[in-house]
Amino acid sequence: MRISEVSRLSSVPASTLRYYERIGLIASEREHNGYRDYDAQVLDRLALVVGAKQLDLSLPEIADLLGAVEGDTCTQVRDSLRPRLAERLRKVDERLATLQRLRGRLVAASRRVDACPDSGDRCHSECMLLRDRACDAQPGRSGIGR
Repeated sequence: MRISEVSRLSSVPASTLRYYERIGLIASEREHNGYRDYDAQVLDRLALVVGAKQLDLSLPEIADLLGAVEGDTCTQVRDSLRPRLAERLRKVDERLATLQRLRGRLVAASRRVDACPDSGDRCHSECMLLRDRACDAQPGRSGIGR
């Protein structure tokens, strides 16, 4: 198969295919005219690469996985993947907790901003983001520390 056909069938851009070939994730034979010729097995490898990338595995991890899938038993592959996926899941859970805290702070800040009164006085907007309740618009007061 030519690179354009592999790209179309795998939904992987040709530039990415060339990069994957350069780093050894896939291989091709060269025709006499210099065109790359991929065998049908490259689609299976690409499906694994795409799936692993969706799990946020790095390219070196994917290369290890490809080697394991091609040379190890299902039990060995499972035992190799299990700790990697558990660690990735732990990191995602940490990130979700961080994002939930951020969301809570953003909701509270939005409420404080919404509660600020209309005023022709100089704005002390810092109090909207730092305080737990809306700022009283009072000239000459910054709202910090109140």
